[in-house]
Amino acid sequence: MGAIGRWVGVTMMVVALALPVPALASGPPVAHDAAPASVRSAHRAQTYRGAMAAIDATFARAVANATKTLHQRMAHAKSAADRIDARNRYRVAIVRATQERELEVEQLDQSPLGKNNPDQPSTTTTTTSTDTNTGDH
Repeated sequence: MGAIGRWVGVTMMVVALALPVPALASGPPVAHDAAPASVRSAHRAQTYRGAMAAIDATFARAVANATKTLHQRMAHAKSAADRIDARNRYRVAIVRATQERELEVEQLDQSPLGKNNPDQPSTTTTTTSTDTNTGDH
């Protein structure tokens, strides 16, 4: 489970724990108006952006660690083979970090948070038909 899965799990747990609290409060029940759609939409967008920022931060840390390791290995390399090995390990680390980021973004986009993200532009496809008949009979 990636960082986004853990983040979504923690968020869901916090929301689940926060919901029953008003029922436990003393006093008569108070009717609350539902939040306007624009407020709910803005909250979902902000949550989605926060999740994307966490994914991006994890990726940036992985790249920074790979770069730091590359520099250390290159500084201590005693032969061309050591330098080649250092670069190959760097490339593998970058590929791994990129794959993990892609997986986490895909998981986020497939989650309810991603599916209902108001930030995602709605694409409208328009088709135009062209008549291929030239009328030359």
